[in-house]
Amino acid sequence: MREPVEKLIDAVLDEADCIDELIEVMREQREAMRDRDADAINDLMNESRDISFEVQSCENIRNDLAKRLAAAYSCEPKTTSLLSVIKDDEKNKFKEAAEKLKQSVFVLKSEIMILNGLIDQNEKYTSMLLSEWRRLNGDGNNISQSGSADFRG
Repeated sequence: MREPVEKLIDAVLDEADCIDELIEVMREQREAMRDRDADAINDLMNESRDISFEVQSCENIRNDLAKRLAAAYSCEPKTTSLLSVIKDDEKNKFKEAAEKLKQSVFVLKSEIMILNGLIDQNEKYTSMLLSEWRRLNGDGNNISQSGSADFRG
């Protein structure tokens, strides 16, 4: 296998592995939320931030390698274009790596959608609770902060 192609395949697989690691941390974070473990949530948020930077770094490396290979063969730095210039013995490994990355990105997007849904749900619930709290605390209801009625003139 030619070195530039091998490096690109390795970069694609590295990025997929980083994304898979991020997915796992997001799932652990969701579990910690369910358990109401604030310390674990904070630790996992820091870990996910660090992994996100690592994913970005892997993506930059992959993009750079794909652009170099595409420039060498006068094609676009896209999977379909690169497949057209890659030798037959390299195609299967490259296809498998690209498919693994595609699946990892798909699962990550699903996890992000779940997390966004939970955030939206939490936002609505918090808003509802605040509204009820304000109503009970006297937004025009003559109830003091102690919860007793105020009958003064």
